[in-house]
Amino acid sequence: MKHYPADRIRNVGLFSHGGAGKTSLTEALLFDTKAVTRLGRVEEGNTVADFDPDEIKRGISVSTAIAPVEWADTKINILDAPGYADFMGEVKSALRVADAAVILVDASAGVEVGTETAWRLTEERGIPKMLFVNKMDRENADFDRTLESLRENFGAAVGPIQFPLGREKSFKGIVDLLSEEAWTFHDNADGQFERGPIPGDLQELCEPYRRQLVEAIAEHDEALMIRYLEDDPITTEE
Repeated sequence: MKHYPADRIRNVGLFSHGGAGKTSLTEALLFDTKAVTRLGRVEEGNTVADFDPDEIKRGISVSTAIAPVEWADTKINILDAPGYADFMGEVKSALRVADAAVILVDASAGVEVGTETAWRLTEERGIPKMLFVNKMDRENADFDRTLESLRENFGAAVGPIQFPLGREKSFKGIVDLLSEEAWTFHDNADGQFERGPIPGDLQELCEPYRRQLVEAIAEHDEALMIRYLEDDPITTEE
């Protein structure tokens, strides 16, 4: 077994309202990092994280599962915490050992009670976090509406790093605002994507998203905030 020094180990917790897709994201991370060779599905009861018979039967997580992966020579322990309020003790236990948190949000539902709870608990513990808008391929998925609800609930410090290419059945990838590239997913569900220039018809959409991103970053840096307010361009490196 490979040995990792303490500074190359991270515990990252996944938190959300119930049914936002934490276990499916865990499975995708395991598959993408080659920890597993087959992408399991909650509906089929064959995911790594939900192995308990009760979890498989109910299709929900009832305890926190630990899924270790390796990325950039770092061991990352993914903590897949339950989303339903009945299992809040498991959520709090995961938060005690988490170095960082990913809060998932259902793109068709926006901010829910569990989203607010996860945000509040991570704020109380001072845990750095990111928001992950999930299920963009589902009916009624709406990224702009979800982003608006996040900013309304959690403030202007929330800014997009990526935005989706398409929605519902036409969802096919993302635009990365930092690299200013379009990442288009393969059709064969192999977890891979093609990088390319942002399509011309989406260039106009990038500006308001990038402005929100810069605004969110500037919220944490007084010097950048002053430059932002003075319309002084902020580079990708900054």
